[in-house]
Amino acid sequence: MRRPPGLSISNESIISKAQVMPSLSIHILSIALCLSSGFQQGYIASVLNQPYAQIEQFINSSWIERTGHPISDSTLHLLWSLLNVCFPIATIFGQFLAGWMCSQFGRKYTALIASFLYVSTPCALLLKQPALQIPGALLCAAAKWCFPAFELLFVGRIIWSLANGVNTVNATVWIVECAPPQIRGRMAAMQEFFMALGSLLTQAVGVPFSTDELWPYNFLPNCAVVIISMAMFSWVAESPQFIMEKYNDVDRARKALAQYHGVSEDDPSVESEMRICEQSIGKNKEKKKTPAGGIETSHTGMEIMFMPWRAKDQTSRLIRYCAWVGVMVKIAYVFTGARSLRGYSTFILYTLSNFTYSQATWLSFATGLLRLPFTLVPVFLVDRLGRRPLIIVSMLVSFVSILVMIVAIDINGEWKYATFIGLTVLLLVNTCGIGSVSRFYAAELVPRNLLLSSVSTLTMFEALTKIGVEFAFYPTANVIGAQSLLLFLVPTGIFTVMCYLMCPETSRMTVNEVLNNVAAKKKMDVVFPM
Repeated sequence: MRRPPGLSISNESIISKAQVMPSLSIHILSIALCLSSGFQQGYIASVLNQPYAQIEQFINSSWIERTGHPISDSTLHLLWSLLNVCFPIATIFGQFLAGWMCSQFGRKYTALIASFLYVSTPCALLLKQPALQIPGALLCAAAKWCFPAFELLFVGRIIWSLANGVNTVNATVWIVECAPPQIRGRMAAMQEFFMALGSLLTQAVGVPFSTDELWPYNFLPNCAVVIISMAMFSWVAESPQFIMEKYNDVDRARKALAQYHGVSEDDPSVESEMRICEQSIGKNKEKKKTPAGGIETSHTGMEIMFMPWRAKDQTSRLIRYCAWVGVMVKIAYVFTGARSLRGYSTFILYTLSNFTYSQATWLSFATGLLRLPFTLVPVFLVDRLGRRPLIIVSMLVSFVSILVMIVAIDINGEWKYATFIGLTVLLLVNTCGIGSVSRFYAAELVPRNLLLSSVSTLTMFEALTKIGVEFAFYPTANVIGAQSLLLFLVPTGIFTVMCYLMCPETSRMTVNEVLNNVAAKKKMDVVFPM
């Protein structure tokens, strides 16, 4: 490529990357990753929402078929809670499995293997329905021959959620390795959009299919989406990072990177990314600890996070504080109840608020429909308003919304629409507030290279919190009704105050700028290079 006189390579690289439009390959990869990760997460979380009464009846009928007597209400509620928490539990194991799969099979084949599990799993959940011509047919057939086999609901949901955990990690790794810098930031918001889309689809299907005969068909539309994403994965190239790590094939890696960036193979942007790949491989082979972004410390990330008695210098203390603030925001989002109540919205409207079942399913669908455009709000506001205002305002509104729901459910009768309004506001404000920001806020508070393993480990705290909350809510709500929402109200009030006092602004700032601001606020004698 000919370079104009006086134009340096670095400046030319900047111009090249600024002028190149996102390629067809990166568009296809981005959509495929959103369909295999965010869309699936939304679908899995909501697929049991509307037909919950019919599935509970199916489990009870299966129990009667085996034992001759119905299952007790308390045991049935416990089984239903277990069925719901299979999702976050299996997701944790999938996230741990993803690291090994990505290094062994590559990003592309990891996505295809996990997506294959998506396709086979819904067939297992069809139970009495005819088997499809895919490996899931064995599970379908076994369920049909061994009826009543309601346990396959648990088996299928575990496999489905495990695959989603794998693809969630794989999506993040793959897009960072392949996407040009100018579109990487959009992925977090787009994943939230596709999550809402997956939730909306299952709610739309749930309106006509939430009957004793048709509820298994709620799982079928996902198969078509997965097949489309698998076809898209088959078309795109493997990650250049994996190509270099596994095969050390520079030409092949360069060709893949150029395809993703939509430029020629000798473009400076490709050369720059190739140097990053080679340096990363060199560091892994040498097993050296290197500073991240100019931040030097004599302690490892795990020591800083979990051994404060050893890593007690001011630099380590500051990084540890910021990392835990990021985790606090993730846990605060769990306790707003938006995640849990989204999956139980039909139950709240039908059982707790005394809407008719038809009204509850339609209102649940309406909330999902409203949520879809709200997922795009952070794309426009998160950099203009900043992270901190979105977090604090959404927490305050969540507190008020939960309080309104408690009062409305207790009063009942004419106030049932106040429950619906409170629930809708809670879900929508979290979609464009802390629910979206919590996905990437923690990564803006700590040096990624230094604390990647530690921050990944800390996500377990968020997942375990989600498991505990979702497992406790449904049985408790069936016993004490509106007061079960205190499980969300009290922590939300506490976390609102903590977020106001502790959360720094990170919008349009580097990690070093954020750390320096926090150090100045806490009067710590630490200054990071700018």
